[in-house]
Amino acid sequence: MNIKDFGGEFALINLIKRGIKLDKDVVLGIGDDCAVLKFDKKNYLLFTTDTIVDGDHFSLEWWKPEQIGMKAVEINSSDIYSMGGIPKHIIVALTLPDETSVEFVRDLYRGINKSCKKHKINLVGGNITHGKQLNIGIGLIGTVEKKRLCLRSCAKAGELICVTGYLGGGRAGLQLFLNRKEGKSKSHHLLPKANPGGRIISQYSRCMIDVSDGLASEVKHICEESNVGAVVYKEQIPIKKEVFSDAKKLGKDAYDFALHGGEDFQLVFTINENKINELRKRIKFSIVGEILPKKKGIFLIDKGKKYSLGSGYDHFKTRIKEKK
Repeated sequence: MNIKDFGGEFALINLIKRGIKLDKDVVLGIGDDCAVLKFDKKNYLLFTTDTIVDGDHFSLEWWKPEQIGMKAVEINSSDIYSMGGIPKHIIVALTLPDETSVEFVRDLYRGINKSCKKHKINLVGGNITHGKQLNIGIGLIGTVEKKRLCLRSCAKAGELICVTGYLGGGRAGLQLFLNRKEGKSKSHHLLPKANPGGRIISQYSRCMIDVSDGLASEVKHICEESNVGAVVYKEQIPIKKEVFSDAKKLGKDAYDFALHGGEDFQLVFTINENKINELRKRIKFSIVGEILPKKKGIFLIDKGKKYSLGSGYDHFKTRIKEKK
């Protein structure tokens, strides 16, 4: 049976989880943006990894090597920030086709170093091998104070669902490239940025996740891990005017990009209503929904009508080269 027929990425992850035994040094293994490991009396160690592959996560047709290097660091840093932590040390594993130029590798690391400098991350090692397809694998370690650890499993009924920044730009930009059209959203696709605001949010929230696979997917992950339901209000989803404009050029729905597109790398979190005003003084965010008791389900409200929230990006069901 092929993976996509089996149920895709998340069904495969659940299969892998079966039978894994962890020792007492592991606070949390598979199931969140980072693994959480014991470290010292006040802090946990956070450990994450992501791999980006030519043809799936970027295209050499329109990505510069420096931009690819930056993306590799940014998306991993986003995982650390979504747990409330601070990224610290990184290793890089490269698979390079034989025809790769030295200049390409130099510029790739120029981008890696630029993002590492921005987030104060140490590049401490890695590995280089050859293969038929270019891919960059990152391993990143960070730390988080125990009292500020944010998990997908900590949402409670009655809390508000909030998101930083704007959504939909990552997918809109990709679709512009695929369909040979111009638009401002291209920059969102080429220059994804981790949001360090997770450090501030972790003083007010215990539940957070980054938007890598779309708002719908991230809200569902929170609900699954926290054993709750949720409602998202479509018209409250923050989307820039340029994304609406670019979606119109493409004959697409900007809200669909925000809900199901992914790669915006903003932060979704849940928070008690009585903390909203205090947090607003420190960081910008939008309220997009509410956590509900599990029995009420997970759904979207659009102009007073109830709809399925839908799903987000799946690595075994979606490809960058597909024109969707």
